Amino acid sequence: MKSREAVRVEVLTYAPVAFFHCQHCEVIGQVTGATANVRREQLASSLPEDLSEEYLEVSNWVRGLILTYGERINVRVVDAASIEGWFKSVRYGIRKYPGVIVDGKHKIVGRDYDQASAVIDERMAGGRSEQSGPQIPERSPAKGGLR
Repeated sequence: MKSREAVRVEVLTYAPVAFFHCQHCEVIGQVTGATANVRREQLASSLPEDLSEEYLEVSNWVRGLILTYGERINVRVVDAASIEGWFKSVRYGIRKYPGVIVDGKHKIVGRDYDQASAVIDERMAGGRSEQSGPQIPERSPAKGGLR
């Protein structure tokens, strides 16, 4: 029996951020307990309340995907405010968050987790329907442009 590759799901959203010190200072901070309160405060205040609620929704949805599909799904959450998040937003034409990219081919923008789940279910079943969500144009390797 041939095993299938895991379905790749990338979620672009604003994520909580905590800043760290160099490795040596982090070890000292952990041993002394000096950084624990600072880290909690950074995470608690890194997003406004509405974005924190949105992140909690995304987080709960991602946990549900992992519980449902296990090793058959590979989920990455990318902070939209990071360099990688900016690059993926430009690459996939995402201007509103959260954005979900399934197997690099289907994008779902906004909080429609039911639509994103339907696309993932279809990909799990091996479906290739064009109506699952907007198709992302492929890049021509020879010219580096869109096909």
